[in-house]
Amino acid sequence: MEIISIYNLKGGVGKTTSTHSIAAGLSEFGKKVLVIDIDPQSSLTFMVTDCKLDATTKDILLDTKTIEQCINVGDKFDYIGSTLELTLSELELNSTWNKENILKQAMEISSIRDKYDYCLIDCPPSMGIFTLNALTVSDSIVIPCQCELLSLEGLNILFQALKVPMKRLNQNLKIRGILPTLLNTRAGISKDAYDMLLENYNDYKILNIEKIEIARGTGNIKGDFNLILEVMRALIDNALKFSDKNIILDSFKDTIYTYISVTDFGIGINEDEIDKIFENFYKVDE
Repeated sequence: MEIISIYNLKGGVGKTTSTHSIAAGLSEFGKKVLVIDIDPQSSLTFMVTDCKLDATTKDILLDTKTIEQCINVGDKFDYIGSTLELTLSELELNSTWNKENILKQAMEISSIRDKYDYCLIDCPPSMGIFTLNALTVSDSIVIPCQCELLSLEGLNILFQALKVPMKRLNQNLKIRGILPTLLNTRAGISKDAYDMLLENYNDYKILNIEKIEIARGTGNIKGDFNLILEVMRALIDNALKFSDKNIILDSFKDTIYTYISVTDFGIGINEDEIDKIFENFYKVDE
């Protein structure tokens, strides 16, 4: 089993989304995947379940339950969830001897290495006790990096911060690669940031990303556009419970007008067609 930490010091760069997407992708290739949420913000846990968990990462770190007792079975992959209560355990863990090795020791006495091909750890945006536990047990790191200038500047600090744990806690830890996220090739700044990433960090592997043209996803632009409208219809139906229907519909329609004017959805679609589609929306419940 390979253990990979998904980590960056900067928040909001797509760590949790990347962890979830990589895990789901690996499962599509027939791999057995375990995901561990070691972030007190628990965003990954909220993505995979809305149920209260009987056991979480906190129980492992406080040595009240084994890893096996904390695993939940998911549709695509298994997971160990987290809660905000994990924050409360930080002070207790800081006074624990050999605190950076708690997760590693729990892994060593468990049987999960024989059950899974990969274990992905979603780390918090800090270099605290939770991240140190993840880095100590991991074989490698994937670094999501948002394609914007502040994220690129933060990479230098990140690599400096990684030197200590890679030297003192886990000398076998490798940087598997940098994963560009939130790339918008139509936005000049985003594209420039991506080019700078390729140019300035060529010593590290920049993981390949596949450009997906949603507008041409089925080869039928209008068909794809109508699919998006169906999604919007569901959003509208929900929003109608809380506000005036016509105000909401006008806002959504203005958003669509703007969207088709700056994207490939504008090919073969005009505002008259949008008005015609929205006529049915305005008739709802009349």
